[in-house]
Amino acid sequence: MSSTDGGGTVDPAVDPEEVERLRGEVDELHQQVDKLADRPARRHRTRRVVAVILVILTVVSLALAVPGTWVRRTTENTDRWVATVGPLAQDPAVQEYLARTIANEVFMALGVQEKLATVIQERAPQLGFLAAPITTSVQGFVQDQVMKLTQTQGFQTLWVEANRFAQTQIVAILHGKGSDIISSSNGQVVLNLLPIVNQALTQISQVASDLLGRTITLPTITTGEVPSEAIAKIEAATGVQLPSDFGQIVVLESQQLAAAQDGFTLVNRLVYATLILFVLFFIAAMWVSARRRRTLIQILSASALVLVVQRRLFIHEAVDIVSRAKPENQSAAQAVVNALKGSALRYTGWLLALALVTLLIALITGPYPWAVTFRGWVRDLFGAIVGAARGGDRSEAAGWVAAHRDPLLLVGAAVFVLLLLVLNVGWLGFLLLVAIGAAYGFGVWRVASTERGPEPEPEPEPGVDVAP
Repeated sequence: MSSTDGGGTVDPAVDPEEVERLRGEVDELHQQVDKLADRPARRHRTRRVVAVILVILTVVSLALAVPGTWVRRTTENTDRWVATVGPLAQDPAVQEYLARTIANEVFMALGVQEKLATVIQERAPQLGFLAAPITTSVQGFVQDQVMKLTQTQGFQTLWVEANRFAQTQIVAILHGKGSDIISSSNGQVVLNLLPIVNQALTQISQVASDLLGRTITLPTITTGEVPSEAIAKIEAATGVQLPSDFGQIVVLESQQLAAAQDGFTLVNRLVYATLILFVLFFIAAMWVSARRRRTLIQILSASALVLVVQRRLFIHEAVDIVSRAKPENQSAAQAVVNALKGSALRYTGWLLALALVTLLIALITGPYPWAVTFRGWVRDLFGAIVGAARGGDRSEAAGWVAAHRDPLLLVGAAVFVLLLLVLNVGWLGFLLLVAIGAAYGFGVWRVASTERGPEPEPEPEPGVDVAP
């Protein structure tokens, strides 16, 4: 037994060392309890930091994957490439550039100015100063004829075929495979335009015959013909020695070929790698996060911002490319850049729309007070529409629709027009938008008319009898 007296004296039977030991054990137990209580908080903080890092990595991988996938799907897919550049044959600026370029190629091949200067020197030396003006006039005539050629359906078909064939050959070269049509001989990759040049020569065959002093009959040259063989046919028909690169455009020089092949391979590998990393980082972020909806909203918001920035960069780079072109070629360069820019903007536009729609769904379905209120309002409105169709009870939402019928119809019409201006839809998409707009307008009108009730009959004017 142990006790203390009124003076606070400790019973001698109690061991002070035992008391200190017990106090130490109690303090140690308190520390362990504090650690156990603090462990979930530390784990939560760690998960939150890791989730933020994974969100950043997800968005970065998306930012790298988007331009790479667009380049790959646009350049490696033949049908998509032709769909992008095929319509350029109908652009007046591109037609003018091709007509001017082909006319220069033809004049170089036929040596028009030299022949005119020789003829004038032999027959009227005193008129030698007219050689240059006459050459310019003849060249203008030839360019007009070629311009007419570029506006024909046959030329546009040939343009599509040439681009389709060239795309497959250029991709083969970039993959390290050889080609007889587009070759890397002499360290150059060249694009064969001989079929188009030959058609231009055929278009001005009479002028060419007069310039050469004999009737010429030009051969038929197909898109897939080897350039050296096609040049030999034209030489045989015209009797003119042509340069080995006649009718061809150098795509890559020798010092650029290896770098282009390495870059092409690297881009292909990076596309797959970034896409895989995007999926893995996204799954990991959602798995680690303690608040998955918030993490999803963060990823979607940051991805939408990245896509907007990339679209602005596409536009800025397009302007820069056009500014670097020669002044006389800037209109054609603008048309080409617009075609590629339009493809990039459509691609990123669909991704941006997907991100924004998913973000909107994530927000609306969330536990936020405004989202709960909105869902309740939509539920009431849907009930009001069903009730209006069945002639059922009225609701607060139906009353609000009835009070704002005209503004709702105007907003619906404005959204419909805006979607038509923004979206590049075909007939099926147009009909779908019309059906949705019609359903919206009919729903608003039906709810509003049911809530307002039937229009009251006009009161009869004084002194006018109303038939029973």
